[in-house]
Amino acid sequence: MRLLRFGICALVVFAVAAHGGVEDWARAVLETGAGLLFLAWALWIFFTREEQIVFSPLLPPLAALSLIVCGQWFFHGTASSYSTRMELLLLLSELILLFLAVQAFRTLQDWRGFVWFGMVFGFSISIFGILQHLTFNGKLYWFREMRYGGIPFGPYVNRNHFAGFVELILPLALVPLVLGRVRRERWPVVGLFAVVPIVALFLSVSRGGIVSFGIELAVLALVMIQRRAMGRQLFAGAAVLLLALLMISWLGVGQVLQRFSSFRSLEATAGKRASMRQDTWQSSFVTP
Repeated sequence: MRLLRFGICALVVFAVAAHGGVEDWARAVLETGAGLLFLAWALWIFFTREEQIVFSPLLPPLAALSLIVCGQWFFHGTASSYSTRMELLLLLSELILLFLAVQAFRTLQDWRGFVWFGMVFGFSISIFGILQHLTFNGKLYWFREMRYGGIPFGPYVNRNHFAGFVELILPLALVPLVLGRVRRERWPVVGLFAVVPIVALFLSVSRGGIVSFGIELAVLALVMIQRRAMGRQLFAGAAVLLLALLMISWLGVGQVLQRFSSFRSLEATAGKRASMRQDTWQSSFVTP
């Protein structure tokens, strides 16, 4: 199972580093990798018969959604059969990864390892995004031209996608710290893993991401009130937010305020994405 856990984490790193896995080649690698991991797991189960298969409660609704999409594609009940088929393949690969994650991460120790992986990975991507923001030259990774425009942050062409990534990864560090689930000697490290993604989120000036972060804080405050987790836990959360705000004000709070006071839509819109897919589809028929 260690190899399976490593493969899942490797695919997660690849999907984020490859601009969120939105391009066809990145999707192909992600879907192929998920299929190979599932095949390796099936062979391991067949020959060892040591582990009992576990099903996540999230699988049935997602499987039902896959069946609906499959029906739309099969009966041509969609505006674009090609796009539906591509999204269906991606959804099935994500279902496979979710199923494999439940099989690979079973013990508390396994999940602790995954949480530490998520915190370190989120911290690394956030550091990269901040460095790119401070030294941006108009190119992804400082060398790749953006053919269809966009406002990138980190490895993502669309800064809103980076904000979505932070929304998913930030609770891994912030929630245990605020709820008092972190040992005292680990407070500085876990606090750093929480502060840097918050700073990167605000520097991405994604309004939806910042508003979502505020909602997350409100929900976390309600949980703290319900559990009566005050005192040191409240101090830890306040310290993280204070440090994040100080770093944001130092690196550029003016851009955040300007973003909320104006409206610009320079990201890759739906029309641009459709044009990208069309160009990719046409180029596949061009012979050298």
